[in-house]
Amino acid sequence: MFIEPNRMAQTTTDPTPLECVSFDVFDTMLLRRCTTPSGVFEVACRLAGCDTTRPGLVESFTQHRSLAEAKARKAAFKVTGSGEVAIEKIYAQFPRHLFGLDELSPEDLGEAEFQAELVLCVINPDILSFYRSARDAGMRTGFVSDTYWNSKRLGRLLTAAAPGITWDFLYASCDHGSSKSESLFRKVVVGEKLKGRRTLHVGDNPAADVEAPKRLGIEAHHHRQASIYFTGLLQREASTFALISPSVAHGQRIDGGLRSLRRCVANRLATEADAFALGATVLGPVMAAFDRFVSEEIEKLSTDGRKVAVAFLARDGFLPHCIWTASNRQQVGYAEINRRAAALAAADDATGFKPLLPGIEKIDHAGVVEMIGADSPDLRSFFARQPGGIADGEALCSKLPALLGKETVRKLARSMRTGLFEHMREAIPDFGVCTDLVLVDLGYSGSVQKGLRRAMKAAGLPMRLHGLYLLTKDDSLEADNGDTIQGFIDDLTVSPQTKLTLLSNIAVLEQLCAASDGSVRSYQNGKPVREPDVRDAAQIELSRQAQAGAIHFAEQLGEFASAGLDPFADANLRAAWAATLLARLLLMPTDDELLLLGEARHDVNLGTKMVVPLADSTKAADWMVAWTFSEAAGMPAPPMWPAGSFTAISPIDGFSYILRGCGLLPREIHDDIPCGRTDVTLVDKTAAHLVKITCRRTGNNDLRLHIPLSRQQGIEAVAIPLGQIASRGLLRGITIQQHDKLLLGHMNAEVERVAAERLHAVGIRFEDDLFVAEPDGKLIVTLPPLEAQYAIISVLLSPLGVGRPMSLTEDNPDRSALTLPSL
Repeated sequence: MFIEPNRMAQTTTDPTPLECVSFDVFDTMLLRRCTTPSGVFEVACRLAGCDTTRPGLVESFTQHRSLAEAKARKAAFKVTGSGEVAIEKIYAQFPRHLFGLDELSPEDLGEAEFQAELVLCVINPDILSFYRSARDAGMRTGFVSDTYWNSKRLGRLLTAAAPGITWDFLYASCDHGSSKSESLFRKVVVGEKLKGRRTLHVGDNPAADVEAPKRLGIEAHHHRQASIYFTGLLQREASTFALISPSVAHGQRIDGGLRSLRRCVANRLATEADAFALGATVLGPVMAAFDRFVSEEIEKLSTDGRKVAVAFLARDGFLPHCIWTASNRQQVGYAEINRRAAALAAADDATGFKPLLPGIEKIDHAGVVEMIGADSPDLRSFFARQPGGIADGEALCSKLPALLGKETVRKLARSMRTGLFEHMREAIPDFGVCTDLVLVDLGYSGSVQKGLRRAMKAAGLPMRLHGLYLLTKDDSLEADNGDTIQGFIDDLTVSPQTKLTLLSNIAVLEQLCAASDGSVRSYQNGKPVREPDVRDAAQIELSRQAQAGAIHFAEQLGEFASAGLDPFADANLRAAWAATLLARLLLMPTDDELLLLGEARHDVNLGTKMVVPLADSTKAADWMVAWTFSEAAGMPAPPMWPAGSFTAISPIDGFSYILRGCGLLPREIHDDIPCGRTDVTLVDKTAAHLVKITCRRTGNNDLRLHIPLSRQQGIEAVAIPLGQIASRGLLRGITIQQHDKLLLGHMNAEVERVAAERLHAVGIRFEDDLFVAEPDGKLIVTLPPLEAQYAIISVLLSPLGVGRPMSLTEDNPDRSALTLPSL
C-alpha cells in the first residue's frame, strides 16, 4: 500500500502523537534489481570468480547458497535457540571446492555477496519520502532488520542507495542473536527507551513487521510487497520466462529491477484487475521497453549527416506513439497507413495484389470490391463461375490485374499513391527533406514497409526506409538498398516456434494498442478517409483505459530511474522480460483478464466490416472432443485468441496450450494412444454393417472414437456399443466434421456438435451427461444427409468406476521385432 507523506497521522489507530518511526530494510526501504533475493546469490557467483560458462553452475551455486543458509541457521538454533546468523557462518557451510573456490575464505565469499547487494539494491522512493517526512516532523527514525548483514554493512547499503540518509538507530538481527519475531523489538524498545503507543514500525512482513511490534504495543503499518492477485501474476511470469527463454545468458532472477518497479506501481493503484491496472502493470512495461529500443535505434541511425524522420503507423502504432510523446522527445509523425493502403499504392508493379490477399481462404465478389475499391464486368463474371460465388483469396491475387484491366489497376495505384504521399508529407515532420524514414509499429512481416518501398520506387522517392517493430516474423523480412528491418522481440529472444504461437494470439495486443478510429481506407487532401469503427463503444473504452494505464506506467519511469531503478538499461534483459510479460498476457491469462478481454471482438480491416471473436471456449471445447489437444490447439481462426479460449475451459488446458506453443508438450502423453478396438454398426437404408474402430486413450484418461464415413455409403445412423466400452461414464460429446478431402483437410473442416435430439439410447440410462449402460447397451446417432464427400464422427467419453484405460505394447501394430531384408 502506498503511504502518502501527508497522511502520516492516519497510519496509526491511536490519536497519540508519534515520536519515533522505525523501518524494515529489505523490500521496504531498499528494493533489489532482481526478481527474488536469490538473484543476489547469482550475481555473487559471478563476482566470486566462478566459471559461469559451465552449464548449470550458476543455478547450482544459488541453490547451494540457500542450502548453506538453512544449515547455518539450524546449527545456530541448536546452540542458541535462535536461527540468526552472520553471512560468514553461512558461507562456512558452503561447498567451496565444488565451484573451484578453495582459496577463498567464508569472509571472502561474504564480501562478494555484499558487493552483489551494492550492485542490486536501490532506494524505494515511496518509503524514502515517508522517511524524510518523519525526519522533517522532528521524529526519531531508525531501522530494524532481520538480516545476516551486520549493522555496519547494513548502513553502507542504505547510504549507497540514498546518499545523505541519516538515522538515530539501526538494529540487525545477526548482531543481537534474535529476530524481530523473537526478542529483537524488545531490545529496540529498551535500548532506545521507546514508548510503544508513540512508535510506528513500517515493513513488508506480516509476522515480523506487524504482529511482532504490535505485541509490544507498537503501531505497525504493513507495506506489502504485492497483493495476492499480483503475486499470482508474478508466479505465472516466472513460469512463462522458464518456458520461452530457457537458454538466455542470465537467469529469471535478474530482471534489472522490473518486478520491483512494477510492484511499486501496482501498490499505488486503487484497483488491480481492471483495464487501467492491466495497462499500468503489464501493457505499459512492454511498451516502455519497446520505446527504449526504438529510441536507441533512432539515435544510432542519426549519424553521418543523416536527416531522420520518424512515423508511428496507425492503428496499432497508436499506443507506442502515445508512450513516445509522453516523454517529450524528438518530434515524430503519426501516419495512418495500413497493409491495404500500402499494397494498393504499389499494385501496378510486378508484385501486383499478392501482398493484399494471402491467408484469406474464402472471399466473395462484394468482399473484393469493398477491399480494393474497384470492379469490372470480368471480375463479376469470374465470381459468377465460382462454386457458391466464393474464391480463394491467394489464388485470386494473380488473376486480379487481368480481371480489372491494366488501366484500372494503374489508375487505382496512382490514386492511392498520390493520396498516401500527400498524407505522409502532412503527418510526418521533415518527410520532404529526410534521408531516412523510420517506421514504428507492432510489426510481424514488414508488409507495410515492403508496400511503401515499392510505392516509393514508383514515385521516385529516394529516402531509405527503416522498420522498428515490436515483433517480427524474421523469416519473412527482407530489406536492401540501405533499408533495414529490426524486431525488438526477434527470434533470438524467443524461439521461432514460440514466436508463431505469440502471433497466433496477437489480436489481443492489437486491440489494446489500436486507436479509437476506423482503419484508413483512402486519402483526401492529405487527410485519411477511414472505415467506420465496427467495435462497440464498451470495447473502445476498455482499450482507452488500458492505454491510459500504460501511459501512467511510462510516466512513473523517470521517478524510479532517478532513484537508480532503470529496468530497461540492459538491451537483452528488457527484450527477454518484455517477451515474458507479453507471452504471459497472451498465452497464460488470469480469470480477471478473461472476463475483461474475452468478450471483445477483433475487426479484420482490409476494407471489410467483419468482426470475429477474440475468445471462443465453445469452439475450443468442440475441437477437444473431436481431436487430440495438439490438433485442437491448431484449430483454424477464429477465434483470434486460442490461448484465452482454452484457458476459459480450464487453467490446465490453458497451460497445456502454452506448453504446446513452446514445443514442450509430449505428444505420447497428451495425445491419443490406441488402447483396443470395438465393433461399431453403420446403418444405411437397407442393411447394417459392422466395422472395427480403434479406441484411443487420451492424455486425460478419456476414450475417443473416430468413425469415418463417406457420402457414397448413404449411412443414416451409427450404433456405438457404449455398454462394451464402459458400463458407467460421462459422455463428453459427439461431433461431426465434413470435408471433400477429409483425410487431408480435417484441420480446415468445421467441427459441429451433434444435437441431443439425434442421440438415442438403447439399454443405457442417461442423467445429463452421466450414463449407466447394460452390457449390450448402444447409443444410436442418427445422421443428416452429408453435404461433403466425407465425414468423421468423433465420440469422447470418460469411463467411471474402473481402472484407467491402458495403452499397451500389444495394442500397437508395429510391436514385432525389427528385421532387415535378406540380400
